[in-house]
Amino acid sequence: MSHHISEHPSLQPFDISEYKGLRGKNFYDMDPALQRMVDRYSVTYEPTHKQAMVDHIRKYGELVGGILDELTEECHKEGKYGEVVKYDRTGKRIDFIKYSEEQKLARKISYDHGVVNLDFHPEWKFEFTHIHRYALTYLMNLNGEGGVACPLAMTDGMILALKKIGTEEQKNKYLPLVAGKGSSSHFMAGQYVTERVGGSNVSANRTIAKKLPNGKWELTGEKWFCSNPGDLWVTTAKMEGTNTVGMFLVPRIKDNGELNGHHILRKKDIIGSRGKITVEIIYDKVEAEEFGRPGHGLVNLIRYIIKTSRLHVGLGACGNARRSVMEASEYAKFRTAYGKKILEFPSFVKTLAEMQILQTANCFVNFRSVALAETGDDAAEITVPLLKYKSSSQASYITQKAILSLGGNGIIGDFSPLPRLHNDSIINETWEGTHLIITDHCLHALQKPKVYAAFQTLLDQLTSEVSSITELQNVYSLFQLKRKELEQCLKEESKDWKDMNRVYIADVTYNVLVLAEFLEQTVHDIKEKLPTKYLYFAKGYAEMVRDGLEAPRQKDGVFFDSKALETFLSF
Repeated sequence: MSHHISEHPSLQPFDISEYKGLRGKNFYDMDPALQRMVDRYSVTYEPTHKQAMVDHIRKYGELVGGILDELTEECHKEGKYGEVVKYDRTGKRIDFIKYSEEQKLARKISYDHGVVNLDFHPEWKFEFTHIHRYALTYLMNLNGEGGVACPLAMTDGMILALKKIGTEEQKNKYLPLVAGKGSSSHFMAGQYVTERVGGSNVSANRTIAKKLPNGKWELTGEKWFCSNPGDLWVTTAKMEGTNTVGMFLVPRIKDNGELNGHHILRKKDIIGSRGKITVEIIYDKVEAEEFGRPGHGLVNLIRYIIKTSRLHVGLGACGNARRSVMEASEYAKFRTAYGKKILEFPSFVKTLAEMQILQTANCFVNFRSVALAETGDDAAEITVPLLKYKSSSQASYITQKAILSLGGNGIIGDFSPLPRLHNDSIINETWEGTHLIITDHCLHALQKPKVYAAFQTLLDQLTSEVSSITELQNVYSLFQLKRKELEQCLKEESKDWKDMNRVYIADVTYNVLVLAEFLEQTVHDIKEKLPTKYLYFAKGYAEMVRDGLEAPRQKDGVFFDSKALETFLSF
């Protein structure tokens, strides 16, 4: 018996036939943790400033969940990644990066919205604060790196460095290019530091800078990871005849209109962050300008460029993780297995709840770190590298869990953004230092008396009003236990033991910080007579720290509490 193909059993509607993903939704409106951070860190703002900021962030949440989500997906299709164009039609060398129209439009939309340069928009009448700037950064990363987030970080660092250490001539010449409203250079500021002989060990690099009679410098050497090759970049080189590493500013085109003396060798084939190009470059008498005092190259690189990038990695990884939780939660509303909704399986609910707790914790402490960095608090010396490490590693864990939550659909690149988010998270684990490098920086900061004292003061402030609240005593006791453990690691163990176990020490430091943060968030709501949903988060995180991520959950804990589970799954 013949029938129309549309009536074939395999084509009939099934449980996820109506599943549309998240496109078209406002990602700011969907994120209570981000909203809370924006609200709490702007409590002292003038009402008109606060409302303008919230409106600006909310509009970007709409763009990220709408057109930018669509453009990100489109520019990650085969043939849409950027390509190196070595020569023009006449054979003249141009060493140009050609991006797809979707990629260029995605960059333009975010640039024009002012995600790093709002203070260069004449219509914006307020300070462009850290909570505002990094809320936008976080939202952008809900689409993954997307070819925009990494360039955003490098352009942000470039803008900050120009403001702080640029000469008046450099500010007048380059700030309009990388930050000015109406500029056609949309996040085309790059960072070329790593060489084959040295990544984090910049002092081992071999590029040489020779001072020219006109006051500029001539660079000769090679750079192994050139992120976001474009109109202007920051780079490092040893000053001729010394071991001193200087930091330099390099424009792609020289003042006379000629291509600066660099040769793009090839595009790197990296596993993630593929929306923007990373290349290898040879410096053949590149003309450069000193950027800050020549002898302070490494100090300035870390203070302005690397620190900014690490803040972006922390917030970016957190955004990757948030989108993954959102995707897994949305999918779970539709999917059935063995005749039941997958949300009816306790093990699946436990997984979603744990992902939500981990991501929310990470969101809160990242914005705490941002606030510390903005005020110049010494504790930021610990939190910035700590969260670069922990946010990126945790994002890889959460994105993997989300992929598995979707089963076979989770590994399909055009079904959801999860495979791309996972690969981008792995890139974040390596960018600006691997775990062993970053945790060494964290350990070094922890052992500075002034910095450690500032961190202890922070912990005291976050937990100052906990002792009288009965419901928090178990969490508070665990916090005190882990804090004592951290103290013992730092004060009683040998140098070799600390060096070998630096990752473990960083994990303990992170757990102490998160427990303190959840205690503070819960106390805040109790004092304000608000629903104490963060009490569930505090207890859930404490149980995960005490027993382990893969341990069985306690029958008298929040994972067997229906109200707590409802809170986690609806967050």
